Amino acid sequence: MFPGGVVDAHDRELHTRCAELDDAAASARLALPAGGLDYYAAAVRECFEEAGVLFASDAEGALVALERVDPERLAAMRAAVADSTEALLALCDAQGWRLAVDQLAYFSHWLTPPGMPRRFDTRFFVAAMPPGQEVQVDGFEIVEHRWLPPAEAASPALGLKLMNVTRRVLLELAGFASVADCLAQARARARVRLNMPRLADGPEGRRPVNVDEAPYDEVALVDPDGQGGGRYGARSGAVDAAVGARLARDGRRWNAQPLRGGATKAGR
Repeated sequence: MFPGGVVDAHDRELHTRCAELDDAAASARLALPAGGLDYYAAAVRECFEEAGVLFASDAEGALVALERVDPERLAAMRAAVADSTEALLALCDAQGWRLAVDQLAYFSHWLTPPGMPRRFDTRFFVAAMPPGQEVQVDGFEIVEHRWLPPAEAASPALGLKLMNVTRRVLLELAGFASVADCLAQARARARVRLNMPRLADGPEGRRPVNVDEAPYDEVALVDPDGQGGGRYGARSGAVDAAVGARLARDGRRWNAQPLRGGATKAGR
């Protein structure tokens, strides 16, 4: 649903090309001892590779308008970056650009439920779509795109097949009045809490139980390692009401570009 991927070991080499944010500040924001800027750099890189959108600024600090770049040259740039992180370094040096990681606001942190064969520790970022650019999907990681209000995208009526985490992030986005509101509130958060759903069985079959649902603590107590045995009942009215309120507040289209900045395996 969102452009994203795994943090590459070479993303650290992009630190010197990042604007207005250093590793110490990025790591503090992500509550990491070090390497936080890797996630921001990975988010920018993956967004360019998969969606053709590049968060970069020129020597004057203005955001780069890719519509001014020759299409064939731009396609060659993208292909090179997809093959090698070093190509993004070379691109920045050749053009005099810096990666505009300051445009990204850290938004959400999700960890795959315990007991899953593969677990991912994923950071989500949000940013306004840079002017003078258009989404150009790569045809591999992303095969189609369209702009939708978050509530519409998350609604079962639309029929999109969404992972639990994707739907939950969209529902959270639906609670904001505008892109500016979303970015301002994301930047103002003192901390971003970890969301780690837990798998449990119940009337809807096995599904992730999210941290804001009533059965969560009980499932965590009964089945802390995700080996089975946790159960949930009918969804609580409180949860349904909260989601409904978020949906009711959204009725407009707005260009917020969510980025999944680096999915790294958790555990062994």
